[in-house]
Amino acid sequence: MKRTALIVALIVALVPAAAGAEASYYGVSTGSIVNDVAIAADGRYMVAGTGSGSIVCLQRDGTVPWNVSAPNAVTAVAVADAGNYVAAGTDGGDVLLFDENGGRYWTKSVAGAVRDLALSGNGQYLAVGGDRITLFDYRGDEEWDITVQPGARSGGTPLYVTSVAFTNDGNYIVAGSSNGDILFMNRQGNLIWEGLARNVVTAVDVSRDGSVVAAGGRDRALQVYGRAGGLPWALPTGAPILALALSGDGRFVVVGKEGGDVDCYRPNDDLLWKNRTGSDVLTVDISRRGGTVAAGTANGSVYLWNNNGDALWSFDAGAAVNGVALSDGGDYLAAGAGERAFIFRTADAPVPAATDDTTHATTPTQAGGAGALVGLLAVAVAGRIMRR
Repeated sequence: MKRTALIVALIVALVPAAAGAEASYYGVSTGSIVNDVAIAADGRYMVAGTGSGSIVCLQRDGTVPWNVSAPNAVTAVAVADAGNYVAAGTDGGDVLLFDENGGRYWTKSVAGAVRDLALSGNGQYLAVGGDRITLFDYRGDEEWDITVQPGARSGGTPLYVTSVAFTNDGNYIVAGSSNGDILFMNRQGNLIWEGLARNVVTAVDVSRDGSVVAAGGRDRALQVYGRAGGLPWALPTGAPILALALSGDGRFVVVGKEGGDVDCYRPNDDLLWKNRTGSDVLTVDISRRGGTVAAGTANGSVYLWNNNGDALWSFDAGAAVNGVALSDGGDYLAAGAGERAFIFRTADAPVPAATDDTTHATTPTQAGGAGALVGLLAVAVAGRIMRR
């Protein structure tokens, strides 16, 4: 009986230990380089697009419910705010729309590689940036197709769309191009205004209602416009802008720069804070309410700050971080680094699952860990008691 009591005591001791070791992130191997990530507004799941053409869904509990294939390397992914549509684009010009369970609705094609795409908040429209700007509706019908016009800065640079963003209501689209154009248009494809940069526009974003537009590029300048266009509020950033994100209300804009700086500005005001990472900042995001900022760097680090620039935590992902995406409330973060996709609960410093996160994305994660060990011990004890 003493031996049985000892085993029972061990079980009791293990139960709180298992609870205390709850994972705050999960990661899976995707089998090839992750080029882009997106996350559902409520953080329920993320998707990652890879160089081998896989589109992998990872839920916040660590399970992989689906993994589907595209015809070519996936260059961009997006999730509608409502969470019911997932879009992907490839370097072969393929455009694919899925439901949140990985079921494919349709596949279309556009001219040139897809460099960016964006869904309206309800998922009813999809804007695609390739050699041209193309708008599809949720049925896969092409609404319009607009050519990027040559500009004074074009020279011998091929003309293509580099970045595209959609307002939440689907009424306005902003796009940046290789020849320095910043285009603001309505959903009908009518150009409302055109801004100019002195070099390639690497990133654009727009507030939920279209009242604020931000653009940055290799000309080392941040430009912010109102809905009516006109002369922008512009600031030199000292280094080329590689990534940019705007809060949903347009009150904060974050840029990631060549050389490693992450800057946060209040549009039409001034620099709020600056943090140095020591490596090119390849990707940034800011939660819709502006409370949390994330960044990923070429040397493999993921950073999380609050909107005052105070460090919350950092994580060594082990490879260049090509994509980060925050849920609306900033409570979940998706990241893609090397051949791995991660989903973090941001409230806590990263704590891995009880077992090493080596599950390949083709196989959904199975239940296990300390909870399973406790169950096995309980069964063993029960059997011993019954035999007695």
